[in-house]
Amino acid sequence: MIEVMASSVIAAPVESVWALVRDFGSIGSWLPGVKSCVLEGDDTGDRVGAVRRLDMGDVGLIREQLLALSDTEHEVTFSIIESALPLWNYRSTIRLFSVTDGDRTFICWQGQFETSPDHADAMQTRMPVQIYQPAFDSLAMTLSAR
Repeated sequence: MIEVMASSVIAAPVESVWALVRDFGSIGSWLPGVKSCVLEGDDTGDRVGAVRRLDMGDVGLIREQLLALSDTEHEVTFSIIESALPLWNYRSTIRLFSVTDGDRTFICWQGQFETSPDHADAMQTRMPVQIYQPAFDSLAMTLSAR
């Protein structure tokens, strides 16, 4: 099992960051590379079990399922249930913490997954560097524009 993590500090209060992150169907508004994000069926963005379908352009279609959502812990956990990426058993958690020195938020995104030995190094670098960190940067820009 490969484990990856990235973290950052966003210059916005935790409540503002959480309003974007907690809505499972809104990831298309802050994750770079998402062409569209649609919740399947009658699911809402805060219902555990909800499935979202992401069109990632060149990467293809990714389907993810919401596994846990905690408004008190500011934590969301989801898994990839279908993907063209060379990985399986992907599980990911995004956690937010209020920074006590100012109106800022510490964000941490952790993922774990399995992949073939041929893809291990590339995927281990890709997730935190090309997905998680750009998402943090996008969240920060989105919130600073408000």
